[in-house]
Amino acid sequence: MEVAICHLDPKLHSTYRYLAAKQIKHILTSNRLNILHKRQQHNINQIKKVLENNNLTLVKADRSKAIVIIDRDKLNEKINNFIKENHMNLLNKDPTEIYQKQVYHAIQKCNILIDKQIHKHLLNIKPMVPQLNVYLKTHKDNQLI
Repeated sequence: MEVAICHLDPKLHSTYRYLAAKQIKHILTSNRLNILHKRQQHNINQIKKVLENNNLTLVKADRSKAIVIIDRDKLNEKINNFIKENHMNLLNKDPTEIYQKQVYHAIQKCNILIDKQIHKHLLNIKPMVPQLNVYLKTHKDNQLI
């Protein structure tokens, strides 16, 4: 940094040295936040280890911002019961691509009804299958999903 300052006008040397020293001091004092972050990360890692060793997992609550700690086996049992009760089936292959192609061909056939410039706005570029998000109902006694 001193080499760069030496290439400046000699009248500005002290000003830029002061600004550089001030910036370095700021960087050194802000390093304390990094130490705090490391402590927090260490605590998070310790909590993760305890959860893994005891076969526990964290799940969001349904109507609040709470987090519920639950046994993984009980959670899987609740998920499987929910799937059976709602008559859901497991698909072997993702049908999203097939549906996307069908929608694309249907839009192409409707050139009279739909303007070609609007076609790109009607299609999903990269459609994805929705994921099952689990939220436990803490406001009910039997804690359904």
